[in-house]
Amino acid sequence: MRKIGIIGGGQLGRMAIEEAGKYLAEIEVLTPEYPGPASDLAHVVHIGSLLDREAVLEFASEVDVLSYEIEHVDVAALRELEAAGKPVLPGADLLAVIQDKAAQKALWDEAGLPSAPWALVEGDRPDAPALVAASAKAGGFPLVQKARRGGYDGRGVKVVGSEAEARALEKAPEGEGLLACPSLVEAKVDFVKELAVVVARSPDGATAVYPCVEMVFDPRVNMCDSVLAPAEEPPSVLERAREVALSAVEALDRAARREAAQRGSPSAGAAGVFGVELFLSKKGEILVNEVAPRPHNSGHFSIEACESSQFDQYLRILLGLPLGSADLLSPAMMVNLLGDPDSPVGEPEYRGLEEALSVPGVAAHLYGKREARPFRKMGHLTALGPSAAEARERAERARAYLSIRGRP
Repeated sequence: MRKIGIIGGGQLGRMAIEEAGKYLAEIEVLTPEYPGPASDLAHVVHIGSLLDREAVLEFASEVDVLSYEIEHVDVAALRELEAAGKPVLPGADLLAVIQDKAAQKALWDEAGLPSAPWALVEGDRPDAPALVAASAKAGGFPLVQKARRGGYDGRGVKVVGSEAEARALEKAPEGEGLLACPSLVEAKVDFVKELAVVVARSPDGATAVYPCVEMVFDPRVNMCDSVLAPAEEPPSVLERAREVALSAVEALDRAARREAAQRGSPSAGAAGVFGVELFLSKKGEILVNEVAPRPHNSGHFSIEACESSQFDQYLRILLGLPLGSADLLSPAMMVNLLGDPDSPVGEPEYRGLEEALSVPGVAAHLYGKREARPFRKMGHLTALGPSAAEARERAERARAYLSIRGRP
């Protein structure tokens, strides 16, 4: 029985473990917290920091193949493991590119992929003049300041509308003003929709590409609110999104293998599941935003709506099995279930779940997090329907019943 090691203990690991039950595999997780979403279900749980070299190396010694469900991992340790012959999927050098948003942007430029104009911001704690100087290289205001490292689920992003706003934000309290960390700026895209394509890629280069979806974000926290599959766009737009997503993954594969070869180290490159986030601009362009090297929020609909879910593909890749079909069986809408905005912090209480599950075609996934707080991602639900419009109506009707609050 093959032992799979997943670095990280969140909901992505949990859903992978749920999928793994049909295969002859044991999944061990490395997580700093116990109990938790993935550690509740894992065969073996290792407690330790994901950025602790010794913890990562010790964990890897117990498994046959290593992967990760979050980007904030010690890349140097992963490179060390690859050099010693331990399979790491996706490859360590690919993760190094993903961890640095500036490196991602530079790669899209190198590969000739369309993306928003951008520029680095000088300084580790940039001020308004540094932001203004960078904005001139990125096409001016409005712009988006992004932390080069560590951003996640809306954190590490600041929209700045003008030079005057940049100067006002410079004087704002800590946490409310400009990002006080190494960052970049990119032009704020005038987009029609935010799209995404999930790509599964095996070590031999075979791919399975999921239907292009449209994502809606909650502006209060800049976090994905819902995903509609398929996106309601003409076939030409969907095909272009597919092409750009595949090209982005292939660019990551080339970059990772090139870096590993320079060190004389083996690399799995872009072997894994990738969430490629895209913009559809008002000019009709498909632009690359960012890529996540793991199962992605935009692909959760696939659990109910596709022949082989993104988590099934993930397990197949880690087990050396052929990819499954990414064909859509039914239109679907996924909505994230967040802690109520005015919820106190505490043990979660799920209200209205029975009513939500009474809506036809609705399935719920609760992540097992022990603490609810405002806007924390606590689960998701997916609604299937004979059309995208019906799936949307069912999803919204089910969500209206649900409330997740903490008991202090």
